[in-house]
Parts: sequence; structure tokens; C-alpha cells
Amino acid sequence: MPRADTLATVQIDFSPVPSNANRLGAKGAGEGGTVAATPAVMNAIIDALASKGVRNLSMPATPERIWRALRDHSGG
Repeated sequence: MPRADTLATVQIDFSPVPSNANRLGAKGAGEGGTVAATPAVMNAIIDALASKGVRNLSMPATPERIWRALRDHSGG
């Protein structure tokens, strides 16, 4: 098991690159929390359709794509 004294030295650097989109040069940081939302919704849809035989659905999960997936797995 590695310990702190056996790990390589880590060099930490900071290279700020201001945004050109506003006068402050600030960038958004709140989007990070939304990264898992899309896979979570897609997994919920697949879980809901699994009993009908649907195991895969391409994004975006439009009503038409869901309908076609159900139709294609119903045998008719």
C-alpha cells in the first residue's frame, strides 16, 4: 500500500486564463453539478422501459424515439 513518503512529488501550478465574454474575465463554475443529470435521466428511462424489452435508447430521448423503441420491441 503506497504511503505519503513513497509517492512521487506532485507539482501544483495555477494558470489563470480570463474569459473574453465579460469585463470581469469570470467563468462559470456551477455547471459541474449538472454533469450527472443526463446519464441519470437516461438510466431512469431505460429502467422504465426494460420490462418492455428496451435495453438501449439514443439521446436525446424524444417522445418519438421512445415510441419507436417500444414499437420495435413489441413485435409489431
